[in-house]
Amino acid sequence: MLTELYIKNYLLVPEMRLSLDKGLTVISGETGAGKSVVAGSISLIFGDNLAGIEAFDKEQPIYLEVSYNLKDAEELNKFLAQSGIETEEELILAREIYPNGKSGYFLNGRKVGVSLLKELKSYLIDFHHQRDQQRLLSPSYQLYLLDAYANLTTLREEFAILYRELKAGLKTLDELKNEAERQKEIIELYRFQYEELENAKLHKNEDVELQNEYELLSRTLEIKELSDQITAEILEQENSVFDVISSYLSKLKHYAQLNVEIGNAVNNMQQALENLQEASLNLSRSKDNYSFEPQRLQDIQNRLDLINSLVHKHKVRSIEELLTIFAERSVQIAAFTDNEKTIAELEKLLEKNFALLREKSEELSRKRQKSAAELSKELQENIRSLSIPEGILEIRIDKKAENNFVISDYLSVVSENGQDSVEFLFSANPGFELKPLSAVVSGGELSRILLAIKKVLADRLEPKLIILDEIESGIGGKTAAKVADFIAKLAERQQVLCITHLAQIAARAEKHLVIEKFTKGEKSFVDIRKVEDEQRLQEIARMLSGTLTAKALEHAAELLKEINKRG
Repeated sequence: MLTELYIKNYLLVPEMRLSLDKGLTVISGETGAGKSVVAGSISLIFGDNLAGIEAFDKEQPIYLEVSYNLKDAEELNKFLAQSGIETEEELILAREIYPNGKSGYFLNGRKVGVSLLKELKSYLIDFHHQRDQQRLLSPSYQLYLLDAYANLTTLREEFAILYRELKAGLKTLDELKNEAERQKEIIELYRFQYEELENAKLHKNEDVELQNEYELLSRTLEIKELSDQITAEILEQENSVFDVISSYLSKLKHYAQLNVEIGNAVNNMQQALENLQEASLNLSRSKDNYSFEPQRLQDIQNRLDLINSLVHKHKVRSIEELLTIFAERSVQIAAFTDNEKTIAELEKLLEKNFALLREKSEELSRKRQKSAAELSKELQENIRSLSIPEGILEIRIDKKAENNFVISDYLSVVSENGQDSVEFLFSANPGFELKPLSAVVSGGELSRILLAIKKVLADRLEPKLIILDEIESGIGGKTAAKVADFIAKLAERQQVLCITHLAQIAARAEKHLVIEKFTKGEKSFVDIRKVEDEQRLQEIARMLSGTLTAKALEHAAELLKEINKRG
């Protein structure tokens, strides 16, 4: 419940503090007195930007503030908790508009963004003015009203979340498929290259090792002849090198003890003989490790040709670079395979979520169909009580989706609100065809229909301030009395602030405020005051006739007496 409104330096108000109570509060005053300054101030606090925002003192900022009692506001308190906002029983919201046109927004004295105030508006305020009446003609707003009546807000939000996820998932799937299609040809090439390199079974330094083996095998006969010649000349033939050194060593040993250097020479010559024998053994053993094999030589040649062809084909310089390409192709093919796997998994998930979305959609449709009949009946009863005695209202629901739709077709025809389109049909007179509201209702009828909707929904919504801003367009006489009774009943369940010209409505108020404009010097001001007893009687008389005649006062007294009699 809104408990207080504070206005400073806005339009013709230098400063004003206004207390509000539960039930019905009306604001009246002469035409042009500035009655809408109150509704305008509240609207500005919640982030609206109205035409003609002007400061009383243009050198000073405008400051607007509202205070709310949070008792019984379960949904609001839940929203505040989810937003990380700690409050007790009072919520204070404010807006300061600086001379340069910029604004600051505040929640319990802490600066916040305007988006938060705009979100809070739906929890705290329900404006009823001509823009609302025009909004009632919108099928999307009519659907919102039906869902509010049917308590489908949670289910509709669940559908909306799933709808957005499915739409985003479908977009991702298209992107993945397009990417897969773009990569298809290059991946086929990569697969061919991978298989070719895999079949080649290359290993590091293989070309160097093969080249060395080829060189060795291709010179086998030459090496064998050289080995035999060396062995013969060093060890086997008469007067071989071994024999000559052995002969001299035998003679030199007699002098080894006489001189250190001769001893060293003897040792070196002995070592040389041993090395010659070891070298001969090396050459002999080497013959066992290789032999002239034409087939092996051909195999090596073929292998080297394959390696060289791959090096040339892939425009690299070595086996190491070929192995790098092999590793890269493995990663690229794996990534493509993962992409295909991701596509398959995403398709499966989308199908599952699509089935769930359709379930929720069908549930929404069933509940809407059921509630549409109930709502149209209630609205029709209330509309008829507002001096449209023969009024007929029907709510038509059409499903936009068909059972055989695939995901993309389905998402293209439905919206975040489901698969249903809703239209309120109306006829004010018997015998006339039901037609959309926009085609048949007058301004006064539309105002009364919207008022009926507010009353029907009042029991299903958390308490909030309903602001009725001069809704009496096209209303007078007996209809005005019925509208007044209707608003009074609405105020039994919701806090109502009504800005009105109708005495019948003012007479039903628990609290009556009068706004007046006066001039002091060269400056105009607006003041607001609570009227009771005689002052209230005079104001209602003025509203009835425009002047304070005895007859007007008598009529006002009768009106108040009749209302008091009815309770």
